[in-house]
Amino acid sequence: LPPPKGGTRIRVIDFPPEGEAIRALTPAEAAKKFGEMGDAQAARAGAGAPHPLMHRTQTLDYGIVLEGELTLVLDGEETTVRAGDIIIQRGTNHAWANRSEKNCRVAFILIDGQYV
Repeated sequence: LPPPKGGTRIRVIDFPPEGEAIRALTPAEAAKKFGEMGDAQAARAGAGAPHPLMHRTQTLDYGIVLEGELTLVLDGEETTVRAGDIIIQRGTNHAWANRSEKNCRVAFILIDGQYV
């Protein structure tokens, strides 16, 4: 998940339609999933979180939606992004939810950063 110190990471992620298995994750299970991606500390879902896969990283991220649609879940709001949209994340607490019936593919560029 995180880029190397002072570096960048690019990856393309396919998000399948979200099912009940994701929506029912406990905070410990979510942390384990982030651990499998290399950053268990990114998990930020606690009691009352808007989504079980809420996370925050010390990165500047560019997300480019290549196909499909995805909902960006923030602490106080949501927005749906579609093919051609670009999202910029600056260390905010967020999650991704595919509430459609089709896969969504997103290219992410993560740049190492530091919270201020």
